[in-house]
Amino acid sequence: MFKQILVAVDGSPTGNRGLKAAIELASSQAATLTVIHIVDDMQSVSYIGDMGYVPADYVDKLLDDLRTSGRKVLTKAEAVARAAKVDVKALLVESKGGTIADAILAQARKLRADTIVLGTHGRRGLRRALMGSDAEAVLRDSRVPVLLVRALPREPAAAPAAAKSRRATKASN
Repeated sequence: MFKQILVAVDGSPTGNRGLKAAIELASSQAATLTVIHIVDDMQSVSYIGDMGYVPADYVDKLLDDLRTSGRKVLTKAEAVARAAKVDVKALLVESKGGTIADAILAQARKLRADTIVLGTHGRRGLRRALMGSDAEAVLRDSRVPVLLVRALPREPAAAPAAAKSRRATKASN
């Protein structure tokens, strides 16, 4: 039986699917849900580092914007959980030079979470090698069960109407 569930959110559709699963699990277990959003300070610094010299106040503004955005994501997630009558608390956490996975795992230990819930994009092959997988790192290093919630499968792009009519014309000939 789970008493303390940790879910990381980023505001993406996949993250929201993870949140929904965590809320359902917390509700069924009468558990406390902790929703966290990680401000990845290293990613923002590495992005602007490629631009050459960047004034320190620009970096500070960027990090402040990331924190503000994270608070908005947390406020929405917290409202969804409260609407489902789940006991919830929200935390904004900064990676402080570590990875997102490290920050999630540190919070799980600190909170003594019984399980971790994460949305995952399910990237494979080259995309995973290039972009990495925070969910995979959490799964690999976690001391508690991890529930990974996959993204919805992508639907094929709809063919334009003109292409459909050309195919229909060719088929009738």
